[in-house]
Amino acid sequence: SAREVVDVAAQALASFADHFGPYPYSELDLVSTATSALGVEYPGIIAITERIYGRDFGPYLESTTVHEVAHQWFYNVVGNDQVDEPWLDEALTQYATLLYFGDQYGLAGEQGFRESLEGRWERSDGEKIPVGLPVAAYSEGGLYPGTYGSIVYGRGPRVVAAVRDEMGQASFDAFLRDYYQSHRWEIATTESLRALAEQHCDCDLETLFEEWVY
Repeated sequence: SAREVVDVAAQALASFADHFGPYPYSELDLVSTATSALGVEYPGIIAITERIYGRDFGPYLESTTVHEVAHQWFYNVVGNDQVDEPWLDEALTQYATLLYFGDQYGLAGEQGFRESLEGRWERSDGEKIPVGLPVAAYSEGGLYPGTYGSIVYGRGPRVVAAVRDEMGQASFDAFLRDYYQSHRWEIATTESLRALAEQHCDCDLETLFEEWVY
């Protein structure tokens, strides 16, 4: 399992460098821990729960590793407020993971991971709950209790895909690379992401963001 994690991380690093821009460090450390989460990201290091090592958890081990590696681009290099705008890093890392599965396994791999995202959203019965709210809005006592995982991680990447479809693939790809470069070591916001996307497509994304994000 440890060798698998190293191999997957190396493939993910290459994939994301190609899609977004270069990994900023000379090293990436991969650590198995007793964390209750499947994985946790830190700059230059990711932790993966030991309970999915050494068992028949191949898909979970691979997708968790890839997701946490993607955080090196979105959360680390491109920062954001993870409490008040968690979708900015989590939805983008889920979308990046989708790209990885397409790169490694073709359309079948991409479709398989897309179906897992759809299944996650279905935990909230496919409700069109906005993805751009603070963590507290999805927590107990919030507007949409118990929906954080299904909305931010499940519906969130659908928002990214909707933006891609609205912009067109070429404009969207150029936008993501520019987003990574222009926001390096800064704190991105929903509005700065939207403004840069609109600049690249010369279009108005207000309706889309009203429907999906706000």
